Amino acid sequence: MEMDSVIIGQRITQRKKPIRIVHAPVNSYFSPQNKAVRRTNPKQKRQSIHLDLQALKNGSADKDMRVRPAPRNGTPSFLLHLATPRRRIAATLAAFLIAAVIFVLIGAAGKYSWDHVNLAAFTMPEDLHIAEQLLLSLTTDGAEEEELPPSLPLTMNTSIYRIGKNETLDAIARRFGVRMDTLISLNAIKDARRIQSGATLKIPSIDGIMHTVSKGESLGGIAHLYKIDILDLVDANNLSSQIIQPGKSLFIPGARLASSQLKRALGTLTIWPITGRISSNYGYRLSPFSGIRQFHNGLDIVGPEDSTVRAAMDGKVAETGYSAIFGNFVILSHADGYQTLYGHLNKIAVKPGQALAQGSSVGLLGSTGMSTGPHVHFGVFKRGVAQDPRKILGK
Repeated sequence: MEMDSVIIGQRITQRKKPIRIVHAPVNSYFSPQNKAVRRTNPKQKRQSIHLDLQALKNGSADKDMRVRPAPRNGTPSFLLHLATPRRRIAATLAAFLIAAVIFVLIGAAGKYSWDHVNLAAFTMPEDLHIAEQLLLSLTTDGAEEEELPPSLPLTMNTSIYRIGKNETLDAIARRFGVRMDTLISLNAIKDARRIQSGATLKIPSIDGIMHTVSKGESLGGIAHLYKIDILDLVDANNLSSQIIQPGKSLFIPGARLASSQLKRALGTLTIWPITGRISSNYGYRLSPFSGIRQFHNGLDIVGPEDSTVRAAMDGKVAETGYSAIFGNFVILSHADGYQTLYGHLNKIAVKPGQALAQGSSVGLLGSTGMSTGPHVHFGVFKRGVAQDPRKILGK
């Protein structure tokens, strides 16, 4: 069989260009043949579009006919769906509702704060821990509450405790949760290092110290002295009247012993200015220079030359200078009318008016003035009267 016999009677015609359907802004379909019509006559344009749509519906249109969106000319695609009146009305209502909700929310935020939120209809989670944390976050605004100091009981009460074997005052204070100076003051302890087993102590329910009323004192003056409220003073002592008599003991809640009083009771009021051998004690002696019996108002403590001489107590420098007897000297003033003297120094390390802590350097040990060798003359005075340094040195 030849190919010519196959194609006899066949007509081959050139295929026409497919009809292209584009999506018009009016949600209709049209063909390229309608282009001239829609530019000239709107009525003919609508008829052409109708015919194109009918052809698509009946299946008589070219099967290569494609549908494509019409040029948008800058119009967003979502607006093309609002072409029908029903859709436009629905969109308008939705926009109105959204605007109304936003307006109400803005007005409520400006008029009310979170403090006015009604939590009556709020259901807490079943987990109590989560509920507590959530409630705390709503009520504290994320800020931590300041800790308030514990309130003092209205009245000070005491209990009796018997000291056990080898117990110390510090251990007893820690056991009952009170300060050591409270126990010292309430029990009038002179030396905390020498409490005896079997003895009894009064243990207060709150911290504080005792005050003995002097002549002319009033409750208001005592409260001002210790910087407390007069009502706290009345309540702590369970007073029925503000009239007090001289000699009466009052408990001052929250007050503390002075540093010098506490150190005296603990045996640390004074420390040795240097560590060394005592060459001459306090009291009468024969003068090493004249051989005449004279009163020696301090201790002579021997040590290496130029070693540091330290302040025996907290205090202030009252005077420095040179004496024919004591050579280079320093005098310190302390609480309760005490003064200490440091003589025969090679060098003075302080100036008048300077505050010194216990143990601070006052100078270097030497042999200036009337001296038989390197040592420090250490003297203690109370209100101008010489005292035996050994009695306050703790050993």
